[in-house]
Amino acid sequence: MYPTSLTQLARANPFSAPLFSLQKVEEPQQSLNGQRPRRLAAADVSCEFGSSKYYALCGFGGILSCGITHTAVVPLDLVKCRMQVNPDKYKSIGNGFAVTIREDGVRGLAKGWAPTFIGYSMQGLCKFGFYEVFKIFYSDTLGEVSSARMGLTVLTSAPFTQPLTSPSQILGL
Repeated sequence: MYPTSLTQLARANPFSAPLFSLQKVEEPQQSLNGQRPRRLAAADVSCEFGSSKYYALCGFGGILSCGITHTAVVPLDLVKCRMQVNPDKYKSIGNGFAVTIREDGVRGLAKGWAPTFIGYSMQGLCKFGFYEVFKIFYSDTLGEVSSARMGLTVLTSAPFTQPLTSPSQILGL
């Protein structure tokens, strides 16, 4: 007895939460030109999908997500690089943190945070921003969500970010 539809498969999922159930969702009305209107998931819309403000908010989300998370890992990356360069002095992660704090203080763990933050913030800005631009472009060109559209979106948005990120990664070393 195999499920015949995706809905039945989702209901039969042993990892699903028992307190949640699938609910019927109303389909949006057709617009005059035959295309479905685009909607955001939130009920209180702060900006129009595809507007300049929308792209700016996506880019800002990229700055926050990439810049902050990569900067938070700088101390670990610093110790890892020091272990690779001088394995006799920095024998383990714990020892590397202890030696760095002893020699440079706690501020020594933050060496290289600025180029990391700037570089990965630019990367996040471009990846999130260009991803949305190409997602809308390919959606209009190829139609609704498909693996081909998603693949094209990722493949065309990533090359725009590398020229901006690579020089700042070099400065972070």
